[in-house]
Amino acid sequence: MVDAGIDSGDLVVIRTDCNAEIGDIVVALTGYSESTLKVYAGIDEDTQEAILEYRNQAKYPDEEIRVKQLIVQGVAKHVIKAL
Repeated sequence: MVDAGIDSGDLVVIRTDCNAEIGDIVVALTGYSESTLKVYAGIDEDTQEAILEYRNQAKYPDEEIRVKQLIVQGVAKHVIKAL
């Protein structure tokens, strides 16, 4: 999430919330039963898949995750930078 200003070692404050707006950084439980921190990009109208975007172009250029079932566990509210 380096392109979103979140670096390794930073602490992310998460508000427990199941509702996410497009552009929110979310903690999401994907269909693989693992949590991930990604940007919620909405629902693809054709496939009805939820779209989660990476924010690290150097490592994952233009990549996204598409899942049929998505559970939003929380929304990022603050980042505490590591010293």
